[in-house]
Amino acid sequence: MRVLVTGGTGFIGIHLVAALAARGWNLRCLVRPTSNRQHLAPYPVDYVVGTLQDRVTLHQAVQDVEVIYHLAGVTKARTRADFERINYDGTRTLLDVCSNTHTPLRKFVYISSIAAAGPSAAGTPVQESDPAHPVGPYGQSKLKAEATVLAYQSHLPVTVLRPSAIYGPYDTDFLRLFRAIKRGFLPSIGPQELYVDMCFVTDLVRGILAASESADTCGEVFFLSGTCHTWRDIGREIARQMGVRVRDVRLPAWLVLGAATATDGWARLSGRPSVLSRTALHERLHPFWVFDRTKAQRAFGYVPQVTLTQGIAATLRWYHEAGWL
Repeated sequence: MRVLVTGGTGFIGIHLVAALAARGWNLRCLVRPTSNRQHLAPYPVDYVVGTLQDRVTLHQAVQDVEVIYHLAGVTKARTRADFERINYDGTRTLLDVCSNTHTPLRKFVYISSIAAAGPSAAGTPVQESDPAHPVGPYGQSKLKAEATVLAYQSHLPVTVLRPSAIYGPYDTDFLRLFRAIKRGFLPSIGPQELYVDMCFVTDLVRGILAASESADTCGEVFFLSGTCHTWRDIGREIARQMGVRVRDVRLPAWLVLGAATATDGWARLSGRPSVLSRTALHERLHPFWVFDRTKAQRAFGYVPQVTLTQGIAATLRWYHEAGWL
């Protein structure tokens, strides 16, 4: 089977490419000219170099493919327009090229985000049938892309997947938490405890593959979530496995938002997105991010297998071996 992966050089994409290569499938990846392909070097990948805005390149990329895994997107951007251009416009262009190209496409799998659904209420996991209410431009752009994907379901076999907070080897987002804990600090923002749905990356990849192979997923949206944990419990489990004692450091929301305002200004001047932004912090200040995976379990047997303890151990081991920590 020939498959196309967009975003294959990213954190999740690397793991997906490895799993597809293990199955012996013919792999094609759409990569930007500036993409670092180092972590894909062990795998037999046919590269198409271009962007989601280049229709000629996209036409080449989708030729003769049976499954498309569309992971490419941005989680950090300087402006709302930047989020829209990549996450929404890029997805729409790819779908349009697919619909106008003769290809034996069996499934188009769009990897969205829980940010498209928005935060949950206390004690009530979000279900796919609940109204979406994203709280920032990233989630809004992903929800808009979801709507576009589903609009093509009459003539393309599309599926939308919403992963929760994903962690594991190659992840740079949770790496910052590991580094802070190594220095003896467990940082949090605001007075409320954060409840977050955590999923180890190999569980997510298993879910992506199962969804792509199921006939019951066309035209549907699914949460691929893990298990709910408090931010404090996550941090303390990392500290326990690292053998360090940590001190809880609660930062006032007004202070962090002020710092984010300054970094947003620098991002506009430098032309590079900031890790600390007001839009990302507004999402973080919502205390509940918990999602119901029952629909995915019923449709294609999705059940996470890696516990938080096991996942942190595997991630920590990889960070050390890679020299990241």
